[in-house]
Amino acid sequence: MIESNKKTYYIWGEFTLKDFNSLNKLHQRANHFLNGPDFIIHLTLSGPFYDLDEETISGIENLAITNKAIEMTTNGYGAEDNIFQSFYIQIQLSAELMDLKERLDDLLNTPTKDYNPHISLFYGDIQHSLKEDAIGKLDMPPEEITLDRISIVEIVDDIESWKVLYSYPLIQKLNAKLTLGRPL
Repeated sequence: MIESNKKTYYIWGEFTLKDFNSLNKLHQRANHFLNGPDFIIHLTLSGPFYDLDEETISGIENLAITNKAIEMTTNGYGAEDNIFQSFYIQIQLSAELMDLKERLDDLLNTPTKDYNPHISLFYGDIQHSLKEDAIGKLDMPPEEITLDRISIVEIVDDIESWKVLYSYPLIQKLNAKLTLGRPL
């Protein structure tokens, strides 16, 4: 791969420990069958954006403490001919999830595009029939999962170099008082 060293940033949604462990087991099994790269299980919420200054970081931190954790419903597995949406768990689009995405896009001055919320289990270019075989070997994903934090992620070149820079919990109750720390 040609190295560009061009940093881009994304906002990921991450999950409760219980849901992360369950989703990560599916990711590990899918990669076992499909021989894909390892990465942190996540739901991309916004990006790319190219400048990460103190004002942006503070805005994301403030957004986190004013947003509740989001209960999400899964819709089984999906597969496409797109390296970064190759094999994934489909997520039902809800008003809460769309509101969070739109608020992040607005804060980051990122145009809101058609949004296909999903949790990738495999990245790569592989025959559709192999993805179908993997579906037959995997347990069904959990029906309900909780997105309980948002993270700022630095993306440079290959998947193994992706790095979570900051992570902020979404509040469990609107009247909760949080003391957030950074960096991660």
